[in-house]
Amino acid sequence: MNSQETGVVKREEQRPAEAAARKPLVIVPPVDIYEKEDGVILLADMPGVSKEKIDVQVDKNVLTIRGEIGEVVPQDIKPLYAEFNGKAYERAFTLSPDVDVSKIEAHMNSGVLKIFLPKAEDFKPKKIEVQVG
Repeated sequence: MNSQETGVVKREEQRPAEAAARKPLVIVPPVDIYEKEDGVILLADMPGVSKEKIDVQVDKNVLTIRGEIGEVVPQDIKPLYAEFNGKAYERAFTLSPDVDVSKIEAHMNSGVLKIFLPKAEDFKPKKIEVQVG
């Protein structure tokens, strides 16, 4: 019984040489952003990136995150077919002027990059005490 008789269409497959010839992709990591009273938390999913291969920079109010993905397939193994061809993550965000860029913190844990963007003191909410009289 062939694929036409079963109603299943075989998808086009690439040869190993064609897969190897494809350029590596730069992947845009998915990000969750949460606002707190004292700042913003940014969580970026970057599996396969070690702490040593991550780069977080701020230049002219643009936060850029980059991460190099480690080897997915060991070097001594030659894949017959591979759909994943990414080698790096990259994403950029324009920061508002209320972020204190000198106090930004970044932590990497289990493939998740957590960046805390603190609000500048001038932009934090302040409670005003009401005086009597």
